[in-house]
Amino acid sequence: MGGNYEKGIYNQLMEQIEINKKLVGENKGLRAEITALKAENKRLYERITKLEASADEKIALYVIEAVKQATEPLIIELNKAHTEIARLKAIINKDSSNSSKPPSSNGLKVIPNSREQSKRPQGGQKGHKGHRLALPENMDKLEKQGIVERRVVDHTGGEGSYVSKYTIDLEMKVIVTEHRFIEGEVPEDFNNEVSYGNNIKAQAVLLMNEGIVAHKRLSGIFSGLTHNIVNLSTGTMNKFQSDFADQLIETGELSKIEKDLLNGYIMNTDDTPMKVLERPIYSENEEESNEVTYERAKNKSLSSTVRTHSNEQSTLYTVNPKKDIKGIERDGILPKYMGILCHDHEAKFFNYGVENAACGTHLARDLKGLSDSYNCQWALEVRRFVLDMNDHKNNDVAVGIGSCDPAKLSEFEAMYDQHLVKGWDKLGQMEAGTWGQKEFNAMLKRLTASKDNYMLFVRDYKVPFTNNLAERDLRSGKTKEKVSGLFRSWKGIEDYTKIGSFISTLKKRGKDLFRSIKKVMESEPVLT
Repeated sequence: MGGNYEKGIYNQLMEQIEINKKLVGENKGLRAEITALKAENKRLYERITKLEASADEKIALYVIEAVKQATEPLIIELNKAHTEIARLKAIINKDSSNSSKPPSSNGLKVIPNSREQSKRPQGGQKGHKGHRLALPENMDKLEKQGIVERRVVDHTGGEGSYVSKYTIDLEMKVIVTEHRFIEGEVPEDFNNEVSYGNNIKAQAVLLMNEGIVAHKRLSGIFSGLTHNIVNLSTGTMNKFQSDFADQLIETGELSKIEKDLLNGYIMNTDDTPMKVLERPIYSENEEESNEVTYERAKNKSLSSTVRTHSNEQSTLYTVNPKKDIKGIERDGILPKYMGILCHDHEAKFFNYGVENAACGTHLARDLKGLSDSYNCQWALEVRRFVLDMNDHKNNDVAVGIGSCDPAKLSEFEAMYDQHLVKGWDKLGQMEAGTWGQKEFNAMLKRLTASKDNYMLFVRDYKVPFTNNLAERDLRSGKTKEKVSGLFRSWKGIEDYTKIGSFISTLKKRGKDLFRSIKKVMESEPVLT
């Protein structure tokens, strides 16, 4: 058995030796083939090198030219596409911080704070008095007028020495007043057995216009505060509104506001669109015709234009179907104004007023937009110059200086001109139609043509740098539009502008809103 095992091992070893010999032979053959292939590869490489060296140079140039001709139109189109993309990005990136677009158009984008950073610390500044709850200074007068009721709660148990502390509170009570008349001599105001008094009417008018509450919700508020005794319908509240607007005309309150505006040294103006379901269609010769027809929206809303005429003491709103000069002429205010008109550099307003002041804040935003969208360093320099002029004016006013130093004013005038020269030189180096060239050109033309309008605020310190006053006065209307959506009738929006004019003027003059509204309802004069 042991011999067979050794024999088997021997046979296997011999087989492996034979296999090894075969592999060695095959390896030699492969090496020879590789050597031959390397030689052939070297020969082919040398041949290719000679062919490349001897290639016709004209053919190569022809190929290069053909490629150039084929790609040039593509490069031109690609550059156009890049320019268009940049233009569209510039449009998309415009918002209320770098253009004249309203904040409502910002959408859901995150808008950076466009306010200029000052060197002052945060919080109340040194010398600021601060505010805290305190008793009215004219308590005795208010008590005599019935506006305030004074009550005493003694916690001392009859001690003669005490310290007084106060709480201020409100009470809502329903007052039912019985009026007795001789039969047959009942005034028209009392035709109904039960009617609303002027307190409720005045409160409703005030809250509908100043509280910015939807009418249905306001009705619920009255019900909740009066234990469901006073349940005003929206129709009733609209009647309060309409009657009060008519009363403002009859008592001459709106005429007093208009008179104050026309006699003022400065008037700010601006307009904004508001949605309506109904608006008038005026004939071409509306001066000769008193007939007015109305168009009614179907499955959509129509646009109207509310315009404000404002100064520090008065506000007068008007409403027109369109944002045009005909509306201004129809209002009859700006055509009669002989002072300085401040606005947002809108073309139609330049037809009115003795002089025109263009809003510096709008200019600063537009210059920022030119810089943000087109990387225009010149725009940043001009913006900084404009804001520096305003800072200089504010510093002067803060210390009681009423006009700009003549030497400093001459310096500002010269710097303005230098910025224009620099801008026109830069524009001349730009190729027409290039990225931002059109916008840059428009800004230069605007600043060149309107130098007097943009410099007026520093030439005359009474002229404001910004038209923010008019914009603030229009803000309440946009807030109301967000709540109510639109006005259903033209009479409704006309009434709103009349009452809004009165309330805004009262607030500017520090008058009691509720008592003033009630006085007008009782035909008592309020404004002077």
